[in-house]
Amino acid sequence: MERHINPITLNACKLIPFHTLSKGMIIYEQGETAQEFYFIHKGLIGLYHTLDNGKESLVRLYKENEYFGYRTLFGDSQYHCSAKVLVDAEITRIKPTSVNRFFFENPKVSKRLLQTLANELREAEQRLAKSSYLKTSDRVIQSIDFLTKNYPYYNWTYREIGEFAGCETETAIRITNELKRKSALPLSFTLSKSK
Repeated sequence: MERHINPITLNACKLIPFHTLSKGMIIYEQGETAQEFYFIHKGLIGLYHTLDNGKESLVRLYKENEYFGYRTLFGDSQYHCSAKVLVDAEITRIKPTSVNRFFFENPKVSKRLLQTLANELREAEQRLAKSSYLKTSDRVIQSIDFLTKNYPYYNWTYREIGEFAGCETETAIRITNELKRKSALPLSFTLSKSK
């Protein structure tokens, strides 16, 4: 199977291309009713979940040639996270005329979306399991390693590292500073002090 399936080949849906979306723009908000999903032509998108107390967590990342937002559309009716542009992006909005018809008329992309969903569930379960037995410092180290290897073109903030590791920003700062003193950070690691 091909690496990605361009949305131009999809049936039973309306495609709405976006022009460039700037860093910081919100594509959809947590709690909004899902009516479409998205394909990234370029850029980086972060999914953020906000708890009742206002604490935000970086849940997942999507990059070029990936689909996002379909899990809610094909499952629940409301987005469980907000989608925010982290690196200027070009995306296509995909609005199925009917979910059942979309699956029937797009078997390759339907299979790909289900495979991606299964992989994301496995990764989420692994992160959850690690949060119960790994020390916070190990979670921060693993987060830095994952983020810098998979998204080397983005300068991660202490806040984002903390959110991804499941700890407070101050904890991520302290652990990262300890790693810097020990010269134990990946060579590719660069840090932005602001969002």
